[in-house]
Amino acid sequence: MSSTAAIPGSARGFLLCYARLMKNFVVFCSLLGAAGAAAEGRSWSLGADSWARPRDGQSVARMTPLPEAIAEWSVDATQQLVIRYPGGEDGQLWAFELRSWLVALGVPQEKLELVAGSQQADLIEIELSR
Repeated sequence: MSSTAAIPGSARGFLLCYARLMKNFVVFCSLLGAAGAAAEGRSWSLGADSWARPRDGQSVARMTPLPEAIAEWSVDATQQLVIRYPGGEDGQLWAFELRSWLVALGVPQEKLELVAGSQQADLIEIELSR
C-alpha cells in the first residue's frame, strides 16, 4: 500500500497539484537565474587601434562596441558599466577620456566604474555588473 493511500482524496489531489506547481516553480527559477547570469556576464573589448583614430561625438557614438554596450546597459540602468583599463598613465588617461565620452552620450557618471588592470595593455574591457 502506498503512503498516499492513507491520505483522503481531496488532500491527495492538493498535494499532487502542489508538487507539480513546485516543480514548475523550480524550473522557472532556474531559467530565470540562467538568464540573469548570462546578462550580467556581458562584456566587450575596445582596442587601442580603434581608439587611436580621430574622435568626435559621432565617431565615438558609432565606435564598436560602444553602441552595443550602452544599449545593453540601458535595458537595466541599475547596472554599472565597469571599464577595466590598462595600468599606467596612458591607460588611465584613456579610461578617463572614454568615461567622459560615455557621460556625454548619456550614461550617468555614477554608473561608470573605472578599474585598473585589463588583461592586455592595448585593450579596455567593458563589463556590465550589478
